Amino acid sequence: MKFTKLSLVAALAVSSAFAGGDIAPVEPAAAAPVEVASPWSFSGDAKLYYSSTDSDTVDLFSKASAIGQAAISADIGYALNNNWKINAGLTGLATLGLDDSVVSGVWLFAGANADETGTLPLTSVGDALWIDTLNVTGTAFDGKATFVIGRQELDTPLVFTEKWSIAANTFDAAVALVKPTDAITLVAGYIYDGNGNGARISTFDSNEGGFTHDDGYMPAVTDNGAWTVAAVATIGDVTAQVWYYDVMDIADAAWVQADANFGGIALGAQYSWMGPKDVLDGLDDSSAFAVKVGYNLNGLDMWAAYSSVDKDGVIPIANTATMVGTIGWGVQSKLYTEAWWNYGFVGQPGADTFAVAANYKLNNYNLGAQYTSVSGAVNKLADATEGADMDELTLLAGTEFMGLDVQLAYIYADYGVTDNNTVQAYLTYKF
Repeated sequence: MKFTKLSLVAALAVSSAFAGGDIAPVEPAAAAPVEVASPWSFSGDAKLYYSSTDSDTVDLFSKASAIGQAAISADIGYALNNNWKINAGLTGLATLGLDDSVVSGVWLFAGANADETGTLPLTSVGDALWIDTLNVTGTAFDGKATFVIGRQELDTPLVFTEKWSIAANTFDAAVALVKPTDAITLVAGYIYDGNGNGARISTFDSNEGGFTHDDGYMPAVTDNGAWTVAAVATIGDVTAQVWYYDVMDIADAAWVQADANFGGIALGAQYSWMGPKDVLDGLDDSSAFAVKVGYNLNGLDMWAAYSSVDKDGVIPIANTATMVGTIGWGVQSKLYTEAWWNYGFVGQPGADTFAVAANYKLNNYNLGAQYTSVSGAVNKLADATEGADMDELTLLAGTEFMGLDVQLAYIYADYGVTDNNTVQAYLTYKF
């Protein structure tokens, strides 16, 4: 924020001396600084992530079992006036040489890095830089309407930016939010393109799923994007939302959710439906429901949730924007029961899931745990016919130390035929 000293008129105080005494000026008071808001804003963060997973052939903390990566993001904004603002952001990835001796892979693959056959192997450890944000935001009608046009993050039930990795996926989209009353928000959006495709971010190249590729919203399947409309209402302690999606050439979808908090007791319910059409015409509809109960008091937050997905469907109840690149597995879901680390099971057809979690925060310290148990998940996009089970236990510890946000995680996962242990460290510095 800039500070500018505006000129002030110095006042002279005089006093009359008896018998024609002198009139002397008093030193002017120091000019008080007047704060003038700058139209510019700047923020960003630097991250260093590490993860190691053992198996029958590799040990924890060995190079073969570890992935590691650094990222830096910078966002800048310029206010055109009181209502409109331009926003731009860059994200860069680097291994900092960790792949030479400490790790054998990265959190997020970026760019093409195609080999001589033209394929895109998930073994690239090179550096990458891309524009992840470039939009115009504005308000109108006395703040009752808000618009975001351009490259941006999204947070909707079936199309969203995933924050689990070292860099977030973003979208080329136009979104409008209108508040006819203080309690109701209406949403309309068109999403053309995205750079997230499973565990890969497409940058300036022509990868499927990249911002500059012709395939648009859902790579290799449709180039027409997706529409969404929604209504979100808050009445007293209850917030309800209804979403409808038209993922063109793929499916129609809906999401209904209600959440309430009564004196520290939280209740929630979700229902979602997907109806395949056009290129997926003939596939059975997918549907799911979930319920949640929680309790919060003096820094302690606990909850339990259950979800069930119809076994006859094909498309997972999950993030439609990142589904293709992972062939169904690893796609994060907004269902209450989603696992902390092993995504892709909860939203699959036939999946029954139970999850419990607790988190306690005291001053700058945070301790948490989550247990998730999934049974009967069938990945029909990968032609699976038998259900898969997964149990995950995650223990978390976090704090702020010397300006760093530090989080440590231990994850135990049992997939029925095998199990493993994972240890992770997240270091983040915000500026």
